[in-house]
Amino acid sequence: MEQTLSDQVALVTGANRGIGRQISISLATAGATVVASARNPATLDSVAQEIDQLGGQCTCVQLDVTEESMTSSVVEEIVAQHGQLNLLVNNAGIGAGSQYPWDLPVDEWWAVQEVNVRGAYLCSQAAMRQMVKQKSGRIIDVGSLIGANPNPNAAPYAVSKAALFRWNSCLADAAKEFGVSVFIISPGLVATDMTDQPQFADIPDDQWVPIEKSGELVVALASGKADKLAGRFIHALDDLDELIANAEEITSKNLQALTLNMYNPLL
Repeated sequence: MEQTLSDQVALVTGANRGIGRQISISLATAGATVVASARNPATLDSVAQEIDQLGGQCTCVQLDVTEESMTSSVVEEIVAQHGQLNLLVNNAGIGAGSQYPWDLPVDEWWAVQEVNVRGAYLCSQAAMRQMVKQKSGRIIDVGSLIGANPNPNAAPYAVSKAALFRWNSCLADAAKEFGVSVFIISPGLVATDMTDQPQFADIPDDQWVPIEKSGELVVALASGKADKLAGRFIHALDDLDELIANAEEITSKNLQALTLNMYNPLL
């Protein structure tokens, strides 16, 4: 892969497995200095080893995204060591589900919101403090189409991703004046430990998305080529060049966004 990100420092949350791991590897392969984070830093060893074997640069840090003091200190440490933070990828996330959406214990339901919503907020808050000073940066939230569609078997996860949609659009609008571009992406249905569940067993092979697509999309967004699409939702299977070419229409018609379609619009 071309070294398009050799001047960038990237923080990836939930980098120890699945999509976060692949994003970290793809960023490092593209030349970025990657700070891979997870609650248990020991689980990051294999990621760092693979990146090292590929000739990339990676450091590993412990980060519980729900802890405000940790998110702040990790960003401060990155800036102290590297002088900048160019990219934040909010990938850390958990799921929970039950047969009926009212059956799940409230603590399990709320834990999903804590990681998937509070975590993205705290990491973005810490990153924005630095990016505002730099007058540059990019934040990418790993979302899901489930946030735009009801799924009673995974209600807490769907609610968290819907909240992430709206938070992302709010942040994107506010961050533009400071030179920061914010995106939300969907990796699609990817074979990871999170999808190694009975409810996914009968899904046809052609509906699964190669995990490498997530890494490729993040690298492309990190390069700045799609900054005109800041605040928009982008799927791993989207033709990014086509979206970029039609960015003006997409923005003016509020496409690639979570909206409420009303029979009698009030506004």
